[in-house]
Amino acid sequence: MTEESEPTSGPAFADLGAGAAIREHWDDLVDDMETTAAEFREAGWETLELHPGDVTVVTRSNRGFDVLVPDDEFERLRELVADADFTDHDVYRAEAGITFLMVVLKAPDAERAICCPLYYGEDDADTLRDLAAADGALWTHVRRLSEEYVHLRHDDPEPFLPE
Repeated sequence: MTEESEPTSGPAFADLGAGAAIREHWDDLVDDMETTAAEFREAGWETLELHPGDVTVVTRSNRGFDVLVPDDEFERLRELVADADFTDHDVYRAEAGITFLMVVLKAPDAERAICCPLYYGEDDADTLRDLAAADGALWTHVRRLSEEYVHLRHDDPEPFLPE
């Protein structure tokens, strides 16, 4: 299979009414994530890149993002968080009709990083603001299809929100 004929992976963005321009922004975000992860690796950090198949804003307990990832990435994530304290995060945000986020969760003492691209639509911005105001934090719930989860807390929700 040639590179041009390989299927595009990642979210379909269908629920956001998005077209090719949004897909291009997502692909650029994934490229940026891969570059960022490579920089962490060059600095000697153990780094994991997550490639979500879907991202949804959820309002149940531990509110925030529900992120579906492949099984192998989920297993690796579970291993990374088992004995490391991911206390820091950097969030890079871009607006393109949809808010795109690249989150880098860091466990400085263990020199580990998790890079995860996220997105949400305009309708979810107010929901996220309300969730952050009510809880003082947001969560990223990373899961695989079998409904097993790794829950990651973000104590500083402000960088996730639109200006």
